[in-house]
Amino acid sequence: MTTKTQTAKKQPTKKQQERKAAAIAKRKEVSEKAAAVAEQIKNDPDTARRFAAFAARMPTYSPKNQEMIFAQFEGATQCAGFNKWLEVGRVVRKGERAIKIMAPTERTKTDEEGSVVMDPKTGKPEKELTYIMVSVFDVSQTEEITG
Repeated sequence: MTTKTQTAKKQPTKKQQERKAAAIAKRKEVSEKAAAVAEQIKNDPDTARRFAAFAARMPTYSPKNQEMIFAQFEGATQCAGFNKWLEVGRVVRKGERAIKIMAPTERTKTDEEGSVVMDPKTGKPEKELTYIMVSVFDVSQTEEITG
């Protein structure tokens, strides 16, 4: 007789639950701002013109991320993450507010019980593409590292 041992899922702590709730709220807030800006771009020629000029400065970002950046910091010219700024010899000034965008990430697929789903053809864990909210900063929010 074979028995399947079940692994008990660890319950998230209160602090983890609060952080997750705050992240969901922030994601909703930023998405709503971007949706409002997208509507303005469609309906207001002046906003559409400003967005077109803005988007031309940010060609490496997806249209959705361009809208998200535009909604949070219309004057942005060059955005990068905290660590990227450090790599190029710049540091984000203390107290600067991050610009939130969506970034693709790959994660291991799990079933309802939390077990890893294996690919029947390769025998390796299945992966799935998902999006997470990440923080970027404009160059105007940074300063050169001295000394």
